[in-house]
Amino acid sequence: MTQLARPLFILLLIISTILISVTTDHLPAQIASHFGAGGAPNGWMSRNTYLLFMLAFAVVLPIAVVLGMTVLPRRKVNAINIPHREFWLEPARREATLRFLAAHACWLGSLVVVFIAAIHLLLIEANATQPPRLPTAMFYTLLVVFVVALGVWMAMLRLRFRRGA
Repeated sequence: MTQLARPLFILLLIISTILISVTTDHLPAQIASHFGAGGAPNGWMSRNTYLLFMLAFAVVLPIAVVLGMTVLPRRKVNAINIPHREFWLEPARREATLRFLAAHACWLGSLVVVFIAAIHLLLIEANATQPPRLPTAMFYTLLVVFVVALGVWMAMLRLRFRRGA
């Protein structure tokens, strides 16, 4: 599973970049990009600004998360915040711990990429109607799925670093 994490993350970055770049061209010149209660738009962006904004969130943010969780622990051991840290960072377990954190970071990055790409697809749906309206049921479903997946990600981290596992 850990060997799959990095290639999947890279593949999802590529797919989301292509998806967002290609589909943004089909949006109106002014895109409803923020929505209030009931799904009514209350914020707008130009197509170019929207494209840059979405790519930053779908590509730059996940890469920053992955690099932060992969590079920082190798350079500054004090930055690692895991249960039973002293045990897991003993020399005999340190490399395996750092490899796990890097793979787990890729899973989190993948989760963020998919979430942002799904938000983009919802915004396409919202802008396809006149006046634009966010499909709130789909948005809340997506949000719940993301939060549950994030909870699973956190539980897996905790399970991996329980004492003596």
